[in-house]
Amino acid sequence: MKQDYTDINIVLDRSGSMQSIKDDTIGGFNAFLAEQKDVPGAATITLAQFDDVYEVVYEALILSQAPELTGKTFVPRGSTALLDAIGRTINTTGARLAAMDEASRPSHVIFVILTDGAENASQEFNAVQINQMIQHQRDTYNWEFVFLGANQDAITTAGRLGIQAGNAMSYAASSVGTRAAFKSVAKNMAKMRVNAAPSMAFEEVDRVAQRDAGVEQNMPDAPPRKVQASLKQKTSRQPRKR
Repeated sequence: MKQDYTDINIVLDRSGSMQSIKDDTIGGFNAFLAEQKDVPGAATITLAQFDDVYEVVYEALILSQAPELTGKTFVPRGSTALLDAIGRTINTTGARLAAMDEASRPSHVIFVILTDGAENASQEFNAVQINQMIQHQRDTYNWEFVFLGANQDAITTAGRLGIQAGNAMSYAASSVGTRAAFKSVAKNMAKMRVNAAPSMAFEEVDRVAQRDAGVEQNMPDAPPRKVQASLKQKTSRQPRKR
């Protein structure tokens, strides 16, 4: 195993519903990419996009050579074959790493899955299969999986796929929410890559950012607004200056 080498895999939803946050997805991804290029250590990156069609934009590319997304390379369309995209990316990554000698394999393998809608078009894989695949890679090879979901209960969706609650976050499908989601992933990944954090688990500050961006308050990971409410009440009770 090669220390200080991270293999990054991004599974990015480009279904038609992503059109409303297209520019922010492009901007958020590009900011994430720029930050990772500044992190010490070697890294390769795979970017897979999906709607009802699966496309590998680039695979195992040296991170410093990875191009930004543009309006031409990220075009929302079609439906959401989420499970097929996850399954195919796991299989191709597993085969690629299996073909490497042990001394050359990465010390960290990180999967980031980002979607704004529910599965509705997969033909090859079902949720039970994906759950088994993810748990196998986690338990056997210590792969790290992150799930970001908008317009859904991301904790429950991730749980069905075998991803622990701490590594899942509901995000607001808005300009602020989308960019904050990528910012959180970039921060947590940078920490893990330099061994400053044991996992990609989201922190309270990440979930608060999504709450403030407007994530639905019925999401189980949305922090309560009690603190803000109490502060507002306290402020309103202050006597007026004469």
